[in-house]
Amino acid sequence: MASSKNFSSDELKCSCCGDEHIQQWALDKLQVIREEVGRPLTITSAFRCENHPAEKRKVKPGTHNRGLAFDIAVSNGAERHELIGKGLLHGATGIGIAKTFVHLDWREGVAVSWVY
Repeated sequence: MASSKNFSSDELKCSCCGDEHIQQWALDKLQVIREEVGRPLTITSAFRCENHPAEKRKVKPGTHNRGLAFDIAVSNGAERHELIGKGLLHGATGIGIAKTFVHLDWREGVAVSWVY
C-alpha cells in the first residue's frame, strides 16, 4: 500500500469498494507537488476499481484503475493554473481540467489534456 506524509489511505482508496492500489512513485510525485504549493491538496478521486461507476463506462479501465491518477479539488482559477503548471513540471502526461478539480496522471505514451 502506498504511503505519503500528507495523503491518507482513505483519500487514496476506491470510493465504491475500499481497495487501494496507488503506485508509490506516482504518489511521490503528487507529494512533491503538494510540498511545492505549500498548502493542503484535497484528493477527490484516486484509485478506482474496475467496478467503479466511472471505470465501468470506459472501453478499458483508465489511469485511476492503474493507480497513476489523482483528481485534486480546486476552488479558483489560480489554484487550477498552479496545479497544471506543477503537474507539467513534474512530468504529468495526462491533465484534465474541470471547474472544481484538476486531474493529473502519469500515463505512458503520448501526453494528453482535456476539459470536462
